Amino acid sequence: MLKIAILDDDNIALNISKGVAISYLDEKKYQYSLLIFSSSLNFLASAKEEHYDLILLDIDMPEMDGIEVARKIKDISFDTSIIFLSEKENLVFECFEVHPFGFIRKSKLYEDFSKVLDSFFEQLFAYQNDKDILTIKTSTIIYSFKINEIVYIEGNRNYQTIHKKNGEATSLRVLMKDLERALNEKGFIRIQKGFIVNSLYIQRIETKEVVLINKVKLPLSPKLKDEVIKKYLSLTRNANNLFIDWFRP
Repeated sequence: MLKIAILDDDNIALNISKGVAISYLDEKKYQYSLLIFSSSLNFLASAKEEHYDLILLDIDMPEMDGIEVARKIKDISFDTSIIFLSEKENLVFECFEVHPFGFIRKSKLYEDFSKVLDSFFEQLFAYQNDKDILTIKTSTIIYSFKINEIVYIEGNRNYQTIHKKNGEATSLRVLMKDLERALNEKGFIRIQKGFIVNSLYIQRIETKEVVLINKVKLPLSPKLKDEVIKKYLSLTRNANNLFIDWFRP
């Protein structure tokens, strides 16, 4: 069952969003639980006790703005998806750092809601149904990893450590070039001699490092920087074009 929360300090807007969400989810016959909050602090207290799969989050709130709430949510649960609700479209660029799934304009709530939620569920189901497996055979053991659960791979000569979404890390004897070849068409990017990263988990690319959505910071090779950015932008555009719709009149 999908657990969803809506946070908006404006009670009228909150109840409208709630009604639109219920109508959409019931029409699609999704199984879900939905909680609403008008206080950022109350919501964060709840988020420490309950895991939310999706949060519909207002940006402009007096107690704590939505971007700061999103930062705190990512610290609590980095795999929670965030969709911002806003009537201030000029704030969209400030939201990039918290890696939101998308944006819904309050001025076009009904139009945007279905479009953004359709994209969210399409990606969610694609992820859940992704059966791609990385199988590695060593001299004594056969390892299998679900590819979309691999966050990054860290290399140390002949031994590589595979870091998974759940925090588990497995070290095994295999060449990095073999892993890179196997994962090249699966959305992975080599960012430095000793690191390959799953683009799904990249939050931002800085001058000297790549920051993941779980707050891990990995070194970025200056020689590879332009190639990394080019590949990441290509993968992002192919996966999600929600930002294009945001700027349409």
